[in-house]
Amino acid sequence: MMATTLHRHSLRSLTADYARAGGGFLLTTMPLLSVEITGAVFWVLAAGAFLFAAYGFNTAIRHLGVVECDETGISVSGPFRKAIAWSEIHDVQLRYFSTRRDGLKGWMQLVVKSPSATIRIESTLTGFADIVAFAVDAASRKGVDLSPTTRGNIEVLGVKTGLFTSGNG
Repeated sequence: MMATTLHRHSLRSLTADYARAGGGFLLTTMPLLSVEITGAVFWVLAAGAFLFAAYGFNTAIRHLGVVECDETGISVSGPFRKAIAWSEIHDVQLRYFSTRRDGLKGWMQLVVKSPSATIRIESTLTGFADIVAFAVDAASRKGVDLSPTTRGNIEVLGVKTGLFTSGNG
């Protein structure tokens, strides 16, 4: 029997995202407030300010959210609540997003889908590998086929599963 686990983003893991959102918002709104700007430049800066504000809002939502895993499923609490029972999943994806050409820096995103909801979790979340292990185990029990990319990312993450991957078979 699996114990219930709670996972949340620490302020430290989101500091860079908050800094990018705040800095971008300031860089785009300061000219709007201090200099008379008209035409296309105004709209470009306003759109930039909106995008950075949305990015900051998204970061705050991730900061407030708590991911809970147990033997019945996974749920995300916070302003936008979602829950998926393990028995209802029909797709699990583990994606890697690189920030450099050589692929050495980046982050992962776990996507768990059911007919009624989709939950996305980033690797900056504490206990991310444990959540991936729960999702992969549930997918395996349900007979959900995982893509080769997902299998490779599971292997790179170092999650121990009963799945056949290039390193264990």
